[in-house]
Amino acid sequence: MSKTFTNTTKACATCSNWGGPRTEKFGSSVETSDPSVRGKCYMGHGDSLPGPVACDGFNCKDYTKWGALK
Repeated sequence: MSKTFTNTTKACATCSNWGGPRTEKFGSSVETSDPSVRGKCYMGHGDSLPGPVACDGFNCKDYTKWGALK
């Protein structure tokens, strides 16, 4: 069950500090295989391994929009 996050959504999936699997779509959204897919947070947030889920991060102070998004 894939999940799409728009470029205006503050979530781990749209953050440049998140290392999880994702695909950029037309510069305006990100798609993950599932909203609960996990990836390493390069700012050290979330569980140490395997990292926070794609839909986390709404209140993260270190959020930076992923450069692939407009």
